[in-house]
Amino acid sequence: MIDIIKTVSLSGSGTNKWKFSGDKSGWKRIAVRVELDQRGIDLDTLLCPICNDAVELVDHAIYSCKSAKDIWIGIFKWWNLPFPSGATIDELINGTCFTTSNTNKRKVWQAIMWVTCYMIWKNRNLKVFKNDSWATPKIICEIQVKSFEWIQNRSRKPASTWQQWLMGTNALDSTFDPG
Repeated sequence: MIDIIKTVSLSGSGTNKWKFSGDKSGWKRIAVRVELDQRGIDLDTLLCPICNDAVELVDHAIYSCKSAKDIWIGIFKWWNLPFPSGATIDELINGTCFTTSNTNKRKVWQAIMWVTCYMIWKNRNLKVFKNDSWATPKIICEIQVKSFEWIQNRSRKPASTWQQWLMGTNALDSTFDPG
């Protein structure tokens, strides 16, 4: 997952700095159970370790799993947006589900999408390797904290205060500049 996040462009050419490279081959490097099986690693099961209801593919682990979907719904609720139930993970990450004419809000939204993917994967691994519990409210709070830190540390002008950030889309005023 870290390798994929590193493909996010942060160049200062005046274009969208949060743009995904478009190279989907990076998704194959995520070690979901099906990918591990295809690499010859013998596993007890190919089922998702979180829900045990479906084969663990990348889309399932990050987006389609009921537990992951609950996190996505929570993130959309935080930003007072309707959850696009028919959207794909690619549409979420590339920001096509977030329609706004405000370029700065779009950049922030894309950053939040990347942080959400990372935190879902991180917590999946904590469940698999350390038998930690999966706590959706805790994970959503982690996403709020990490995305706030990322935006604040990578922006020319800070987005907002922590209290404003927790209000979601209302937190960004006209002076915010993600750089």
